[in-house]
Amino acid sequence: MHDESCELHTAVDGRKDGVFATRDFAAGDTVMLGAPGRPAPGNHSHANQVSLTEFVFEDGLGPKVNHSCDPNCGVRFNAEVDGFDFVALRPIAAGEEITFDYAMRNNAIEHFPARCLCATAACRGAVTGWKDLPDERKAAYGDLVAPYLREADRRAALPAR
Repeated sequence: MHDESCELHTAVDGRKDGVFATRDFAAGDTVMLGAPGRPAPGNHSHANQVSLTEFVFEDGLGPKVNHSCDPNCGVRFNAEVDGFDFVALRPIAAGEEITFDYAMRNNAIEHFPARCLCATAACRGAVTGWKDLPDERKAAYGDLVAPYLREADRRAALPAR
């Protein structure tokens, strides 16, 4: 159910690495457990956002999970490990690449190429952060996003004093 249910492959469709399921998962299953990270100095291409102001370099397979604008996983904060678990948004077959939308954890994406490589029908054309997602995409992800992103949206919706 955790990292032993996924494996790292290299040279995936022109990208450097990818993580693949070694067994089937149903929607709602935990695919991989999050791993704690070492503090990062700020937003960086290999850092993961863990609050609106903090970033970490995560351990485990998590950093090798590729972005997709039509992901098969979302993220759920796991306080026991102080990291994000990957949770299946839909059924995932053994051998399928594990993906998530980087906007599910990062408010802004500052260190990626101008062109997204996911090649899905839902591709936005660029890897964007949460703040740049359309409201319907945010709604479709439900609770499988970092809680600080939903809190940022709630704060932004409050009337100015």
